[in-house]
Amino acid sequence: MKFKLLSLAVVVTAMLVACNGNNNTQQPQPVSNGQQQQVTPAATPENNADAAQPQPAANAQQALPEAINTFVQQSFPGAKITYTETDQEYGGLEYDVTLDNGTKIDFDRNNQWKKVECYKGVPAALVPQAISAYVKNNFQSAPIIKIDKNGIGYDIELANDIELRFDQSGNFIGTDD
Repeated sequence: MKFKLLSLAVVVTAMLVACNGNNNTQQPQPVSNGQQQQVTPAATPENNADAAQPQPAANAQQALPEAINTFVQQSFPGAKITYTETDQEYGGLEYDVTLDNGTKIDFDRNNQWKKVECYKGVPAALVPQAISAYVKNNFQSAPIIKIDKNGIGYDIELANDIELRFDQSGNFIGTDD
């Protein structure tokens, strides 16, 4: 009986360690200097209510790969990175970045953008010419606010909540329900 209880305790402990050690949630990851990228301290009598507001890490930009920093500087001049998250995916590390203007950018494991949400309008340089032409001809008054590259092409969301799908060549496939 003692052996069975001991075996059960070892198995439960191993499962807990495995679950805690392989936590694949989307929580902020530590940067190279040991600080977290976004910190929200608990409200205690020692720290006032102002301290409970999230504060970006001073080195959020330096903690990212150079290709990501360069992309942000070129595509969103003047915008600052305020928050980053890392996701350990199969084959590598992926980054999610939020800018001070509200723009959200997801990067794949090769540090290439895969999704951009920009409610002021996605920069024209990020939208393939065929897609830009289609949207301009069919939805003149609705800017593109989200572009998502996927395995078969692009998903586009317009400011009027219409979602469009295009193949990798930029040919219109249909609307997304």
